[in-house]
Amino acid sequence: MNAARSSACRAAFAAMFLAAGLTAFPAAAQWGGSLTLSSQARLRGQPVSDHRPVVALELVHDDPGGFYLGGSASVVASGDSGLQPLAFIQYAGFARRLPHGLVMDMGIVHGGYTEYSEIAEGGSYTEAYVGLIGPHLSGHLFLSPAYFHHDRPTLYAELEGHVDIARNTSLFAHAGLLAQLRGGADPTRGNVVDWRIGMRRRFGRIDAEAAWTGFTEDKGGYARRDRKNGALVLAIAYAF
Repeated sequence: MNAARSSACRAAFAAMFLAAGLTAFPAAAQWGGSLTLSSQARLRGQPVSDHRPVVALELVHDDPGGFYLGGSASVVASGDSGLQPLAFIQYAGFARRLPHGLVMDMGIVHGGYTEYSEIAEGGSYTEAYVGLIGPHLSGHLFLSPAYFHHDRPTLYAELEGHVDIARNTSLFAHAGLLAQLRGGADPTRGNVVDWRIGMRRRFGRIDAEAAWTGFTEDKGGYARRDRKNGALVLAIAYAF
C-alpha cells in the first residue's frame, strides 16, 4: 500500500473511531463539533499546508463534571494528489470554574502531521498545558519534552483576547512565544514569536473570520523554511 493510500485509511479509521467513541458516552454528557473550511492552515503562525485550502472536522465530548476530550482530522487540497490527510489532533483535559468568572483549564494534547504537510516528512508533538480563561482574555502555557522530535524541551506561552464591537461581531488577537528550554548557543534553535489579529462574525451556527497571522524568523520551529511569514487567512466554520 502506498503512502497516500495508507494515510487516507488512517484518516478514515481515526474519524470513525472518534465518532463512535464520543457517541458511546452516557446521555448526561454533551458532545458537539464543527466543520471548518480555511484558506490555509497555520500552526502558531507558521504555514503547514503549503498555503493551500484545508477542511477540518472536530468532535468534542464535554462531561458535566468538567472533564473533556476531543479531536480533529483535516485534509488539504494538495497540488498534485487532490485531497489528502493533513493533521490529526487529540486532546483531553479538565476545566474548573473559579470565582470572578475565571475558568482553570489543564490537560494534554497530541498533534500529528502527515507527509502532505509543510513539516518535513511529517511529525508529531505532545504537550501538557495549563491556563486561565476569562470572559474576554485567556492565557495558557504548553510544555513539551521534545517538540516535533527535537531533542530539546520547549515551553509555549500564549495570550488571547477578544472584544465585541457590534452584535455578533468581535475583534480578536493572539500572541505567542515558543521558547527553547535548553537551546545553548545553537543559533538555529532560538525562540519564535507568533501573532494573529482579526475579525469574527457570527451568522447563527456559522462563524466567518478573517485574520492576519505571522511569525518571527524561524530559528526553532518545525515547518520548512518559508519566505512569506505573514498572511491573511480566511475561514468559515459550522458548529453542530
